[in-house]
Order: sequence, then C-alpha cells, then structure tokens
Amino acid sequence: MNFKFFTAAILIVLFIGCKNSVKTVKILQVPGKDQFCKIDKKGVSVLPSGRYVTPAGEVIPITNDPYGMAISPDGKKAVTLHNGVITIIDLTQVTAQRIPDYEGEIPSPLSKGSFLGVAFSLDSKYVYLSGGDKGDVVIYDVEKLKKTDDISLNGKVNGTDYQDSFTSDLMMNPDKNELLVLDRANFRMVRVDLATKKLTASVKVGRQPFGIALSPDKKQALVANVGMYSYPLITGATPENIQNLLISHHPYGNNTPESVHGTLVEGKQIPGLGSPNHPDAMSVFTIDLEKNEVINKFKTGYLIGETVEDAEVVGGASPNSIAVGKQFAYVTNATNDNITIIDHTSQKIVGHIPIQVDERIDKLRGLLPFGITMTKDEKTLYVALLGFNAVAVIDVQDKTTKGLIPSGWGPTRVELSNDEKNIYIITCRGWGAGPNGGVGFVPPVQGSSVSEIQLGSFQKVQVPGVDELARYTKQSIDNTFIETTIEEDEKNPLPELPGLRQSPIKHVVYITKENRTYDEIFGQLKDAAGDSTLARYGTNNTYTLPDSLQNQFPNLRISPNHIKAAKQFSFSDNYYCDSDASVHGHHWLVGVIPNEWVESNASTDKTAMPFSKAEGRRFPKTIGSVDPEDYAETGGLWEALERQQIEFYNFGQANESGHEREAWYDTNTGAAHGVMIPMQNALFTRTSHNYAGYNTSIPDQYRMDQFELEFTKKWINSNDEMPPFITMMIPNDHGASPNAEQGYPYRQSYMADNDLAVGRVLHFLSRTKYWKDMLVIITEDDPQGGVDHIDAHRSVLMMAGPYVKHGYVSHTHANFGAILKTIYNILNVPYVNHFDLTGSLLQDFFTDKPDFTPYTLELHDNRIYDAELSMKKYHKTIDWRKIEQGPEMDNVEDAREDFAKNNTEE
Repeated sequence: MNFKFFTAAILIVLFIGCKNSVKTVKILQVPGKDQFCKIDKKGVSVLPSGRYVTPAGEVIPITNDPYGMAISPDGKKAVTLHNGVITIIDLTQVTAQRIPDYEGEIPSPLSKGSFLGVAFSLDSKYVYLSGGDKGDVVIYDVEKLKKTDDISLNGKVNGTDYQDSFTSDLMMNPDKNELLVLDRANFRMVRVDLATKKLTASVKVGRQPFGIALSPDKKQALVANVGMYSYPLITGATPENIQNLLISHHPYGNNTPESVHGTLVEGKQIPGLGSPNHPDAMSVFTIDLEKNEVINKFKTGYLIGETVEDAEVVGGASPNSIAVGKQFAYVTNATNDNITIIDHTSQKIVGHIPIQVDERIDKLRGLLPFGITMTKDEKTLYVALLGFNAVAVIDVQDKTTKGLIPSGWGPTRVELSNDEKNIYIITCRGWGAGPNGGVGFVPPVQGSSVSEIQLGSFQKVQVPGVDELARYTKQSIDNTFIETTIEEDEKNPLPELPGLRQSPIKHVVYITKENRTYDEIFGQLKDAAGDSTLARYGTNNTYTLPDSLQNQFPNLRISPNHIKAAKQFSFSDNYYCDSDASVHGHHWLVGVIPNEWVESNASTDKTAMPFSKAEGRRFPKTIGSVDPEDYAETGGLWEALERQQIEFYNFGQANESGHEREAWYDTNTGAAHGVMIPMQNALFTRTSHNYAGYNTSIPDQYRMDQFELEFTKKWINSNDEMPPFITMMIPNDHGASPNAEQGYPYRQSYMADNDLAVGRVLHFLSRTKYWKDMLVIITEDDPQGGVDHIDAHRSVLMMAGPYVKHGYVSHTHANFGAILKTIYNILNVPYVNHFDLTGSLLQDFFTDKPDFTPYTLELHDNRIYDAELSMKKYHKTIDWRKIEQGPEMDNVEDAREDFAKNNTEE
C-alpha cells in the first residue's frame, strides 16, 4: 500500500467514523495548539512549533548552536564547539565555562568561524579544535585556559600545494599520536603528526567531508561526505570578467540533462554538474591508513531517482556521522531517517536500520538523525534526532528503536560517559528563545536578537532502565503530537485532511516577507496579545524615530495596509516562525526541514572563494534557496504539488543560492549568477524570470509592477486560468541602510515600501475574477530583525479572502507546519513530513459564509517613503490611477448570487 502518497485519510492512520449520523475524524496536532510560546525550565516549555520540550536529566544552558562535542579520556570534562566559542563543562558538577568569557578576561582561541571538530589529548589536558574558515587546528590548554599553538592545513603535502583550507571534523588517532582532520574546502582528509606539527599525508575524499571515525584496530578511517556537487564557475570566468558573464537566473533544474551535461543560457556556456549519484556525492569513504588510499566509496540510503512508495527520491541521503565497531560501522542518513550498516571488514553495505518512533508518523520523514554513539558491547546505539527533540535508543541486533530520551530543541550530538552510566546530549536551541523586548525585559549579556537570546543546552542523563525508558518514550511522543477525534465540519472551507472533501477555495496565493516580528507591526491592535511599546512599524509611533525627528511626524503611518487588512480579514497573535534567520526560513516555508548541513553551515562564519583552487569554497551559502545538499528525501512543497499534478507558479522564491550579485539593476530575478547552482527541478520551469526575488536594492513597488503585468498577461488577458497555487516574495520589510536619494530616508522607509506593496497586491487580487474562490496567506520567512514581548520567533500571519472570517483574531498556535497543512488540506495534497502532519488545524480562520468585498489600498505616508523617487532610477513613474482602478473586477453582487445559487442547489 502506498502509505506516504495515497490520500491523507489513509496516510495518517486516521479514520472517518459515523456515530449517530455525526462524522468524526482523527487528526494529529501539536500539543501546544492552544498555548502561547513559553519557557519553563522546571516544567514544560512550548516551542514555536507548538511542540513541548521537557529535557531529561540535569540540564544547563550553554552558548547557542553547539555542533561538536568531545569527552575527556579521564571522564571529567566535556568540550563543546560553537562558532568562535568553546564551552568547557565539568561533568561531575554539571557546570559550564564559556570561552571567551563575557567579562573579556579570557579570549577565544578561535580567530574565525569554527566548524564541528573537537578532540581531547590522551592526558585530557588539551583539546584540538577545528579552526573552520581559517583552515587550521587550534591547540588549547583546558586547564590553563590558554591557546598553545595552531597548525595550518595549508601547504604542500607530497608535492601538492593546498590552500584556502576549511577545517571540518577531526579526531585523535592515539596509536600514531596524530590527528585525522577533514578539509571541506579541498575535499580531503589530512593526517597531522602532533609531535612535529607537520602534515604527513593528504587523502582525497568526497564532497564537503563532514564526519570522521576510526576503526578499533586503527587501520581504517571512515569519512561521511554531505556535499552533492563540485559547483563550477560559468565557462570562461575570471576575476576580471566575471561581472560581464553573470546570468540572470539559475542555469537549470536539478538532475536534468542540462544540469548533468551543461547547457547554453543567455548566450553563455554553462558547465554541467554531472550525476547527483556520483560516487563522491553524499557518500561514505573507507581509507586504508597504512597506504593512505581510499578503499571503497559507499552510497548510503536511497539514490536520487529511485522510487520509494510511489514517490521519486530527489534528495541525497546526507550521511553525516559514524559509529564504528570491530566489524560494523553505523552511519546516520539524515534525509532518510535511517542508519546504514557497513561491514568494514568485507567492505560491503549489509543493511539498514529504520528509526521508527511511532507508527502514526513513521512513514513520513523529519527525524533528521545526526550525532551517533555506540556502547562498548556494540549492542546499543544512541542517535540525536535533530528534528524530533529526542535521542533514539537503537537495539543493534533487532534493528529496532527501543525508546526515546527527551532532549532540548534540536539535539546535535550524543556521547556516553566512560563507565556508560550517563548519556551526554547537546542541543542547538535548548528551551527556545523567549521574549526579547517589552516591559520588564532585561537584555542578557550575550545580546537580545533571536539567535543570541536562544541558548543551547547540555544534558547529563542516567542511562535509563526499561521502565524509565518507556516513560521517556511516552513523554517524547506526547511532547511532539497529540491525536484527537473531532467532528467533521463539512461546511468549513478548510477540510480536516487532504482528500476528505473539495474546498470552495480554488486558488491559494502564498506571500512571504522578510524578518519582522508580531509586536513590531501589530503590537497596537486591540483584542490581541500585543505590546504597543514595541510597535515601531505601526501607526503614530514617532517614539521609534530619533528624538530629533519625532515632532516632524505627527500621525505617522508606517504599516497602514497591514493593519487595515488584519482588521478587515483575519490575523493570528499566536503564530511563530520555526526559523531564526533566512537560511532556515526559506527551507521551513516550503516544507523542507533544515538538515544537519543547513544548521551547522549556517551557524559558522565562512568565506566564499569562487576562484579558489579549493573547489569546496564554491559551496552554496544556503540563503534564500533550498540547495542540493539540503533537499528532503522526496522534496517539499514544490514536489508535493507536482506529484498531485497541481499546477503552480513562483514569483521570487529560491533565486538566492550564494555567490550571486544583487544589484539594483538585477531585476530579472533579483540576482545574477556566476557559480552554477541548480534550482529544484519542480520549481525551475514554474518560476518567473521577470520578478525580482530578495534584493533590497530593488523597490517592492518595482516588484508590484512586474507582478501585475505578468499576472495580467498570463491569466487575465489570455485564455489560461490562474493556477491553483502561487507563491510570491515581497522582501523589503527586511530593511537596509537609509538612502534618502533613493526614496528611503529612514530604515522604516523600507517597511513603508513593503506595506504599500502588500496593500497593492491585495487590492489587485481582490479585483480579479479569481477572488471569489481565493485565499491569500501572508507571513514572514523569519523574525530575526525584530522584537517581541512573548517570544522572539513570534511573527506575522494574515489570511485574506472571501472565505476568511472578517475582523477575526486567531489565538490557535500556528507555525510553518500549520500553514503548509492549510495549503495541503485545501488543495488535496498529501503531507510531506511530520511537521505538516502534526501542525495545528487552523479551521478557526474560515467561514462558510463568504464575503466577497474587495480590499482597497491605503496609500503610503510620503514623509517616510518616497515611492516615486525610489522608481526614478528605472525611469518609471507609478500610475496610481491605474493601480486604484485595478483589473476589471467581476461584479461583487454576481459573485454573491452565484454562491447563493450553488448553495441552494446543494
């Protein structure tokens, strides 16, 4: 049976029952669906997702985003590695010391962004740290709290000169008193003699080497590579001519003949990338340490192009971490939610262990196994589930999940104490962020942005017995979702499940913006949980301007359209971005959970070097796109729609991969590309090449002209129908530096530009013939630029359309998963991952009594933003009369009569 992509009524193991003529439906939702975010370190914390966290054992906060951890040989200390920071943890007292300290007395040993690798010396006095972007290994005395040396990976090894190295994971080889170090820039493993501090060997490995392990006999090293491609420059590019060669959009869809073999774009020769199933891509290499040669290359998990349960695999396995025993090595495949077993004595893959936590969600992905460790008897594996906020306990012999141990938000690494009585767990986000503004808020020493205020966590948990593990397992499940039986509301335009019934909503427009929190825009709205003192983008809020300007702006309105539309239609005061920043947000909003590569790569400082001989320096930056290293097993929103043959079209999403130019004249897509990175194939042919995505040098008013022109040409002045689904990016609420000469005299000016664009798009769409059965969803990709008195992740969610309640405030806990569940349920598209499956059901936004009244644009305040001046560089003027008139609108009364007639007939 096709469990994953059949109908959702089957998919969720849910049933529709009939009792006393009342149909009931079983659905899964997050446990915090009726709660606001909160942090309660002694009880239950509610995350932006609506999931709970109740970390087991002794728990302490540490610096955010730890992605490396090592336990000292004497068992007394742990060291965790963050970006430019290490934390030294006393394992007996469970206390932590941050290096550098906030008092400025102890400096950081790391000069640039560090990445993954940390290992102890045999005497437990020193740690070896990945220097990341600097391409070195730092030696640090953990007793004297002093850097003692560093070893560069740059230089000649066996006659080959390696430069621009980027240090990744590393480990000790005690038999040789050496370090085995991964260089993700040069795609190699380096051997470093600790006595002489010399590089003794360099072995070519796969793309973007990420994790390393050593066999017990010390004869083999195993390396997990998470990179998909070696990304080439456009043919003929040099530092001198590159600006003249850039192409105005991504060159091709992924895994197409063009991406494999190359193509011609805008008269430029574009190199191919080769096969995504190349042996060096997303693979595990075994290395003979006696010969310094690669023995074998293993493709773990599913191959791209395979069919799994009637769906094509589009994402590589993302093998990332390895635990090695006397005969078998165990590799975590983040994308596939499983573990590959490699017999390193016979050099064969001998099996896989599926990580299964609950039969109601096991057929969907989203666990994201990351760190892994194994007991000395090789009978039990402990696996950090980045996407599930738990550590899985795996029975090796039975290949089953014995249970779960609840962790903080986003576990990354797990280790065992030397006596195997305790489990040590680190998480990248701990208990979440909490408020970062408002009455009584005191900024902590580390800062108050969402990423600064949100600390990681360290847990010390006693290895549980059978009964305690069962309790932990139940708690982990209960923290993630609840199953409820509800009466089917056959009149609600939002079905409870995909495939349950046909919604009267036929067209969904999904609009995403950039970087704002709830209180900044809606803090003044009544009957909602806002803090007006933080409403710097609201109305009459001169207190957010410099003192010298306050008297100049009486009755200033920065976001009149946001506020008007929220009051006319519906908005949420309990909605949160799962993301901290754009890197995460542009994954979450299209149904792709950020994997271990996205999370760790985003958290480290790194320098792109397009012309370096180190091919790994041309990595995708994972900014506004989902790149090949990031793809989910069967994709996300785009692939889900394509599988169901639901047509869609994209204005502005996924045009930003890294290395591109974003100038004011790059108006085709907002970016111009020189490093050849593909776009998701489902999206490539459905993306406008005349709409500017993220690029704050381009006014949102220019985007609106582009949108209105293309929309009119495609779906109004033609015989073609608007597709059921459209995505649209309007990014300038992100903000940029003031530029009075371009019409933006203040930072708030960008928000005024964005607000005018939101008003324009609602004004335009509500005057098309499609409005009568349209839903418009407006949200932000992330909250990183703002402040909020409830939680730094709380952000903007607005819904507009005839079937949306008018004048309504939703208090249901919502996140990206809830938005995607709304889209999937309306368009009858099966869920993709368990965040969609368990998201809150937002039926309270909707009504079966449509109001077809259009939205009328509120013009901007010229004192804060000069729209005409912002368009001057394009030699354009804004036709306000044409905008206000809008497209020829169907008569509202006709729409009402059609609805009444159809309802009567039914």
